[in-house]
Amino acid sequence: MDLDVNKLNFDRCENERIHIPESIQGYGYLFAIDRSNYDIRIISANTKNIFGDRELIGTSFFDLLKGDSEERIFLEATFSRVSTSKIRLPIQIAFEPTLLARYKDSGYFAVVYTSGPYFVVELEPSTEFRERYTADQYVKLYAMSVAPRFKTLTSLGEMAHQMVETIRYLTNMDRVVLYKFNEDQSGQVIAEAKDKDLESYMDLYFPASDIPPQARELYKVNWVRLTPDADLPSSPLLPKMSEVSREPLDMTHSLLRTLSPIHLQYIRNQGLKASFSISLVTGDNLYGLISCHSKTARYITQDVRLQCENLSQLFSWHLLAKEEELLTKKQVATETAVDGMLDLIGPANPIVNVVRNGESAFLQAMNCDGFIYYSQHETITLGHTLPIELVKELYTEASANQSLPYVNESLIERFAEDELNGIAGIMLISLFEQKKYFTAWFRKEHVSIQRWSGVENEKSENASKKERLTPRVSFKVNTRKITGRSKIFDKTDLSIANRLNRMFLVHALDAQDRMHTSLTNLRKQDQYRNEFLATLAHELRNPLSPITSGVNLLETSQDQSVRKKVINIIKRQSEYMTKLVNDLMDVSRITQGKIKIKFERLNLENVISHSLEIIAQSIEEKNHYVRINNPSETLFVSGDQARLSQIFSNVLHNAVKYTEPNGQIEVTIMQQEKNCLVKISDNGLGIPSERLEDVFNMFTQIDPHSTHTKGGLGIGLTLVHKLVALHHGFISVHSEGLGHGSEFTITLPLANDIEKEESSSKIQLQPTTGRKKVLFVDDNADIVEVYCLLCDTLGYETKGISDPLEAESVFVSFVPDCVFLDIGMPDIDGYELCSILKKLPEAANTQFYAQSGWGSKKDIERALESGFTGHFVKPLSLDNLKSALEM
Repeated sequence: MDLDVNKLNFDRCENERIHIPESIQGYGYLFAIDRSNYDIRIISANTKNIFGDRELIGTSFFDLLKGDSEERIFLEATFSRVSTSKIRLPIQIAFEPTLLARYKDSGYFAVVYTSGPYFVVELEPSTEFRERYTADQYVKLYAMSVAPRFKTLTSLGEMAHQMVETIRYLTNMDRVVLYKFNEDQSGQVIAEAKDKDLESYMDLYFPASDIPPQARELYKVNWVRLTPDADLPSSPLLPKMSEVSREPLDMTHSLLRTLSPIHLQYIRNQGLKASFSISLVTGDNLYGLISCHSKTARYITQDVRLQCENLSQLFSWHLLAKEEELLTKKQVATETAVDGMLDLIGPANPIVNVVRNGESAFLQAMNCDGFIYYSQHETITLGHTLPIELVKELYTEASANQSLPYVNESLIERFAEDELNGIAGIMLISLFEQKKYFTAWFRKEHVSIQRWSGVENEKSENASKKERLTPRVSFKVNTRKITGRSKIFDKTDLSIANRLNRMFLVHALDAQDRMHTSLTNLRKQDQYRNEFLATLAHELRNPLSPITSGVNLLETSQDQSVRKKVINIIKRQSEYMTKLVNDLMDVSRITQGKIKIKFERLNLENVISHSLEIIAQSIEEKNHYVRINNPSETLFVSGDQARLSQIFSNVLHNAVKYTEPNGQIEVTIMQQEKNCLVKISDNGLGIPSERLEDVFNMFTQIDPHSTHTKGGLGIGLTLVHKLVALHHGFISVHSEGLGHGSEFTITLPLANDIEKEESSSKIQLQPTTGRKKVLFVDDNADIVEVYCLLCDTLGYETKGISDPLEAESVFVSFVPDCVFLDIGMPDIDGYELCSILKKLPEAANTQFYAQSGWGSKKDIERALESGFTGHFVKPLSLDNLKSALEM
């Protein structure tokens, strides 16, 4: 029986109304009964084989049954249950023997379901059944023995194989395959049970067009379909729609529905006579099908089909559960690898550092070839990726289309190959959509070989009606090489990526918060810097005023007592200016890590006493009372004597300065476990709570314009904070607020029994004797003149030069015993000039000294490497000058 597509009243397969065929397959019988009064309204034409020519339309269905009141009550209850549950239910029916045609059985197995205004009863003769208990018993055996073993099976294929073996036993078909639908609706065979002489369909792909969309939807509702004989004539429904005014009977839940003539031809084209299929449905998703084939006509009894229907749901959930279990195992394995990386994350080691440092492990854990993290503040690119601009373009488009996360395993279909950098697939996930932050994972092309049933591209959507509706005739296996695609990004990939994204989001928000904090701090620092510069200008002008005035007095006054006072004033103010500059230089050197601490074992009480001596004059001037609370036992610390004195004298000086006259200052020394604590408290000005965190910041004074601020640059506590840190300690401050004084606590580790190795070095000067001539070279003429005057007063013959280009000729004629060269001079610097002069024969017995405004370890080392005997930091003090000249 061949298909005549010209008689089909639709142009495309998807237009066929397969749920209302108005006929049934001839191996069963149908009655449509009025739900209001149980009268028969529609029958299948073949019911005359049961009742002969008896008129059935309009007759009560119950009048055809045996006169058994219990059977009628059970049938009425069944009608009520299907009305409520909307599902198909099985039942047994026995007709009144006197109403039957000769030699017909009276007992039938049936199913009952609702269809619009009807109860539909579909019957199949019970005499043609195999032993009815065979299916029941086998299903029971399956549930009790086979299903529990699914826990031990390690693959989806093993489980599916058990299922197809079960169905083949129940149906006795030649071949049973289980194929699972892919995302593109094609099907792949994952299990098979067959006769030995049949070609294997294992791993074979079937095109999506084999099952049109409306059939897939019907399969989700009606789970079993039997074609016992593809050439079996159908039985039409009576009365026909053309004879009476009625709607077509909806046979969505029918077991006997006539199948599409296209489907029947499809069966014939495979060389088959009979077919049986079982839906595998999970929720509202058609997971796959179990398809049974036979080369000969084969009727599967209704009870077996209904048991297969029951099994289909067990199979569906078992398959889904196993698939989820395998995915979970994969996810656990991936998460274990990811957890190993995440364990490395900490405050000092954010996730971006972890993925940068463990690039290979990170990509391997995600089974990816490349990765991008993009935010406003930073972009991380690992492995092989798309160009960042192309990824941003994809993100913007996906975001606009509300299609994030965006997954594409075949980018070659959209972009030119030279744009893709070898990448075939991308998974793009939003991190912070408002800011357009995202992460992206990339995979290269994954070439695979697939076996397909049928000629590739056999049917075309643009073909004629005949070509479109004629089912494919070729089932020859062809091989396809799948290129241009990556491995798929599955649920596990998305789950792990989303987990990592939470980490990246935290990092992005932290980075944004840090940036906000940094901007706030920069604004504060900018404010403090401006205040500091104003303070610096003020502090430098203060000593310059008496110096300038003193110079004027020295020029005009001959009074020796006045001149002596003026000289003392200039000396004090110069020392003060030198201290300001030295403090600045100390902070700079510490910040750059260029200061070294000479550790030695020190009595802490002696250090405090020395610090108090340094500021004794200030304490006396303000008439403060200082109380010292020493510990019961002597405490020793390991530190630098000079720097520790600098620490404590600075803090004590602050207490003196910010406390009104006749104030109280208390110093308490105590031990706390392995540390020494020194608390310095006063009853002075105090610190506002909102400024406590700023007191150790550079350029900060609590109130630089206050009348309580008696000089200083606001860097003393910054210097203290850094010096304490260099001693492996820390300093804190507490104050109840303005007017309530302050308390600074300095914590230092107790000294070890073995003193630490010294880390500082001293410049070793080679002593010389008998030098009488001194040469000064500096582009500042005033400095040259002052230094010459000083040396003259000491009894040395001196000469000064402010133009370094004249130095060589003067040196040759003067032949000095000692030369002081400025480093930062125009035309030629002190290093180069020293090298030139030392090569002269006249320099055989000359000592060379460098002087500069810079005095780092690097500066000193360079001076010595250039041939200088020593290096002095400006201004050159009288003591330094004398020590050099007396060698």
